[in-house]
Amino acid sequence: MTKYIFSFLLLFFSLNFGYSQNRIVKGLVIDEDLEPIGNLLISINDSIKVGTTDIEGRFQIEIPTSVNKISFACIGYERAELNLSDDCDNIELVMLQHVTHCFLPWHKVNKLRRKEYKKLPMLRKKAYEKGVFQSPEVCYTQGFAEYIFVNNKLTERINESF
Repeated sequence: MTKYIFSFLLLFFSLNFGYSQNRIVKGLVIDEDLEPIGNLLISINDSIKVGTTDIEGRFQIEIPTSVNKISFACIGYERAELNLSDDCDNIELVMLQHVTHCFLPWHKVNKLRRKEYKKLPMLRKKAYEKGVFQSPEVCYTQGFAEYIFVNNKLTERINESF
């Protein structure tokens, strides 16, 4: 009888341990001038705050292993939404500055913003060559958030990955 109880407890705890695992993700966030961005908000599921960057742009967060989407946001910068691969535990991110385009139609604003997003691979390469980033490769995909109007309300739609 004790053998069955022991087997049941072992199975219960192993299943519970498997479902509640977390992973540590760390990294560095910089701007287009290769300067660190401090006090940047990091969230998962579009609403749950999991951390912020320090004054040097570095962060370390603990997230569930089931989470593969992380958002980075800060006043004055475009929001970055990343889809992580399963083995991604080090994020090195370049954030673009948010620019206000007054008196332009939204499709032209999106065109100008997309042009800036296409510079991200070149900026990453520059950061790696200058020794700011440690890895030349990324373990995530970053979507472009296009501005659209839905029911007379401005919203974002992520429609592309880099």
